[in-house]
Amino acid sequence: MSADAIRDQTQPDGDRPSDEEITRCRDYLYHYVMVQGYVDRPFEGLSWDYFLADVQLEARAARVSMRDQTVGSICDTIQVLPPTAIIRLRAARYVYFSPLAPENEAQVDEVLQPLDAATVKLMRQRRHAVHAIHAIEAKQEAGRKEAAARHDELLTQWYKCPHARISSEPEDFLRWIKVQTPDTWHVIVESWDYNAGDRDDVIEWIFEQPNCDLGTAAQSFFTVGLADEEPEKLSPGYRRSWHLMKRIADNWQNGFYVRNELQHSVEPSHMKYYDELIARRNAEGRPLPWKVPGPNARRFGARRPDSAYFYEHGHLKLGFAVWKRHRERSGCGRDFPRCCEA
Repeated sequence: MSADAIRDQTQPDGDRPSDEEITRCRDYLYHYVMVQGYVDRPFEGLSWDYFLADVQLEARAARVSMRDQTVGSICDTIQVLPPTAIIRLRAARYVYFSPLAPENEAQVDEVLQPLDAATVKLMRQRRHAVHAIHAIEAKQEAGRKEAAARHDELLTQWYKCPHARISSEPEDFLRWIKVQTPDTWHVIVESWDYNAGDRDDVIEWIFEQPNCDLGTAAQSFFTVGLADEEPEKLSPGYRRSWHLMKRIADNWQNGFYVRNELQHSVEPSHMKYYDELIARRNAEGRPLPWKVPGPNARRFGARRPDSAYFYEHGHLKLGFAVWKRHRERSGCGRDFPRCCEA
């Protein structure tokens, strides 16, 4: 017997639901589908795949034409399906969507009771398939949560681990920076605190190196934000930063920076502000005492820096990924934090 033929079977008069019950079932299914119009990804999942397949089958059996698989079309179809189709779809909704629980199985038996044996067998097979998928997804989600919890635990240990810290005291910092790569210089500059005057020797040294990346130079130049200030009116600390801007600009204009691989993270609004400032001051006859390439002439690298180090709020640390690899190889952290007491 074909699937369409099964759908054409009628129920005995004694088992036929009342018109009021059919109306309630139809309205429930209509609104159950209609809600999908308000979610980001409607009809997602195996349960919906099965349910929509049954809607299409019932429509074919009833000679009802469905426009498409949109929410509106499915709702319109449900409104005109015959009572027997509504009863089967009510059963399908419960069988495919209700969680796997003992109390639900009794309800599954009840909603399947009026249906023919072939339909009951198919719906039970689909229910098993849905819950098998759910079990796999639940296991995967548990694995993701376990991995996330482990990751968060390691992050906490990384922040506290004394072996991840590197001295950023001025003299130590300057000695350390001189043997690092241009990528690490970029990491330092991106998070630099321009109020940390005791460490200015470090950042000034970076910008006097021809191998300093142009993206690193631009990162500092557009971030300092002192272009419109008069240096003689600034405090000593800010005056030093103003002169650093000028040295960077002169080096940039003279082609001093030979490396151009790294992508800066300057906000576009900062560059726009600077360019508008240049235009305004030039129009006023007050040009700045330096020049850098204009917006159309600026070209920077596209990659992010690859460094083993992390710098933030004046604190220098071994980067998390590198710290974790070293930790795993050495066995450090098996008894954190007592592992760090030796």
